[in-house]
Amino acid sequence: MSKKISIFIMSVVILSVSALFIGETAGKKVTITLMRDAAEMTDEVIKNFESKNPEINVNYIENDLTKLMVMMAGGTPPDIFRINGIGLPYWVRKGIVKDITPYLEKTIDMDDLFPNNDLYRFDGTTQGKGPYYGLLKDWSFDCMYNYNKIALDEAGIAYPSDDIPLTFEEFSDMINKCVVYKGGKVERYGFGYCDDEFNAFFLVMLASKGKWLFTEDGKKLNIEDPDVYTLFKWWFDEAKVHHAMHNPLDPAPDWDGPLFQAGRLAIFWEGYWLGPIIKEGSVPLDKVGFAPAPMYGDKRVNATGGGTGYVIVRTCKNFDAVWKYWEYYMLGERATARAKSGWGIPAFKSLFKYCPHDTEFDRYRLEQIKKEMPYQITVQLPPYLRDNALISAYNQQMEPALRGAIDFDTALKNMANQIDSIIESALW
Repeated sequence: MSKKISIFIMSVVILSVSALFIGETAGKKVTITLMRDAAEMTDEVIKNFESKNPEINVNYIENDLTKLMVMMAGGTPPDIFRINGIGLPYWVRKGIVKDITPYLEKTIDMDDLFPNNDLYRFDGTTQGKGPYYGLLKDWSFDCMYNYNKIALDEAGIAYPSDDIPLTFEEFSDMINKCVVYKGGKVERYGFGYCDDEFNAFFLVMLASKGKWLFTEDGKKLNIEDPDVYTLFKWWFDEAKVHHAMHNPLDPAPDWDGPLFQAGRLAIFWEGYWLGPIIKEGSVPLDKVGFAPAPMYGDKRVNATGGGTGYVIVRTCKNFDAVWKYWEYYMLGERATARAKSGWGIPAFKSLFKYCPHDTEFDRYRLEQIKKEMPYQITVQLPPYLRDNALISAYNQQMEPALRGAIDFDTALKNMANQIDSIIESALW
């Protein structure tokens, strides 16, 4: 056999083996796992990605913090999971989430990001500085409030200004005068909120006085500060004394969105996000106002106190596939679709133009958001706490006081001890 023939045969064999190998690997799918909220990341959204990326299979789990922590403890975390940006420092400190700054810098114009995305930055000390660990899915100024003009008319209250914030005392007076309480039952609540915005209330109000909710080192809830004490007492009294918000003494049949829709809630502290809910309700759109955050101190501020987004686990396998999905949902066509939906302000300035603006109601909401933008700040929790820790401890410790079993001061100390204990455990 000649040398040329031998080389030819060997080449054929090598090419055949290579073709076989390529054929085997090309047919294999990479599987990624994500923990999603089905209302915002539907099956259709996931299937659309898979149809465009047949080499990637998406395994999805419904958003559940308890399940997430179990998966983390078992060493099998989802590749992508949903968080509130206010709680980012906790996940960074635990070494769980991945710094995606280099990938963002290659993919987007960083100057196109709204400053609220700073919730997803943490340098180990200060939220709002350092690398990016994610981005906002969308955002709102959570301490802006929608109000029902019919409720204010019935209470004989002038509408708040669209431009000048109410003082905290004026805001409180408005809430309490709108309450309708008859025969030991609330017919109309004065004030509504979502648990995600509980942190924002305290952090934003205190920031207006240049203060923080915790001691300077972030290791204790600072209930010794008179303003911290006052704000917790205000929240308690609004439930116990004024019956202004749902609580164990005055339970609501549903969360506060449907209550506002039905006219059973006068003021809802929820920002721009509430718009689509209002549109589906029975209150006429021209009877809904949208006002700036009240001022507890002398400095006008507002912030995103929740800031939902999705992050990537630092130890994820198949990062290229994981990034491809994260990019698809957070940066691509889905980001534009979210902006058009009106459920939140987009993460990118360039997408702001897609927010609904065809009706007077939608144009009004956007103008109100624009007015607040100069006053935005980045608030933060200590890196030792998950974002639901404060509302969970408050509800647990304050219920006995609401029912009269213990006094408020005892309940507040119990709550502070619970939070301080969580922080102390995290420091070990």
